[in-house]
Amino acid sequence: MPRKILVPVLNRATYGRLKAVLKAINEHPDLELQVVLGASLFDTQIEFPALYRVQCVLEGDNLAIMPLTTSMWIAQLTGIIENLNPDAVYIHGDRFESLGTALTAAYLNKIVIHGEGGEVTGSIDERIRHSVTKLADLHFATTKLSEQRIIKMGENPDSVFVVGSTALDPLVEIDLSNDRRKPYFVVLMHPNTKEDEPIEPLLEVLNSFSGFDVIIINPNIDPGNKALLKRIHQLKTEFKKNLPVEEYARFIKNCSCLIGNTSSGIKEGCFLGTPYVCIGSRQQGREMGDNVISVENNAQQIADAINRHLKHGRYSPDYRFGDGTAGKQIADILAKVEVKEKKLQY
Repeated sequence: MPRKILVPVLNRATYGRLKAVLKAINEHPDLELQVVLGASLFDTQIEFPALYRVQCVLEGDNLAIMPLTTSMWIAQLTGIIENLNPDAVYIHGDRFESLGTALTAAYLNKIVIHGEGGEVTGSIDERIRHSVTKLADLHFATTKLSEQRIIKMGENPDSVFVVGSTALDPLVEIDLSNDRRKPYFVVLMHPNTKEDEPIEPLLEVLNSFSGFDVIIINPNIDPGNKALLKRIHQLKTEFKKNLPVEEYARFIKNCSCLIGNTSSGIKEGCFLGTPYVCIGSRQQGREMGDNVISVENNAQQIADAINRHLKHGRYSPDYRFGDGTAGKQIADILAKVEVKEKKLQY
């Protein structure tokens, strides 16, 4: 009988990084995929059938939205897991909803699988990520350093597998060329829930680069999102909302520089050789390739970093975060690992 793997998909960024896992599980003869859509994706159509859709995002733009949304998600996920009775629940990354998923699955005595644990960042995401790691039974790390951190946290070394980042898998399967003639910057600036990082210094810098188009990508739904969007929509520039992962990859593959505080500039950018200016503390502590210049949220530092990248040009592809085969590796491991009373056996 196929092993049932439940995968909640709760936001745009997570879906982009889960597509390879979803596809590999769905195609594996010894696995059965169970998808639940919730939060900001509850009414979105994706290429995998959703068994349940959960509306759990509250309106507002303050920090209280995160624990309240998580509590609503837990309340509904509990019944879903009881009804679907999966063998395991797969959780990606460090979003606040992921802790609710891990907690619910652990209490219901389901095997908890965690992807991309062991990473370090400068925001509340790190605490969430490490908390999920401690609730998890099986770990898929992106790098050897992340693997070592997971083991140092007390996890069984035999339960940790280095597979690379699943965000890279779609990049090896698609045509990444585009037909834009004028050089352009891509901007993806998320709210920082730990400290205020206004977008004004960056906007001041962008106005000084008149020879470049600017494409701004919709930020995530963390508190501060509405204020950030209000400021962005006042600009006379190109704005993209809810880009498919393939289209986003084409934009950052061919841009002169990616600018913001997104982890995609570190992982996908490293793999693609895209120059990236990483602003502020949101990604502080992450492993980074040569394509990343980290700066404070300061106009002069941002401008200097952009100019350094423009002088250098594109970077050689760096495969420290994997080779684009993580999804298949994960599915193969999930099909082979035997679990008895929450103890992994190989």
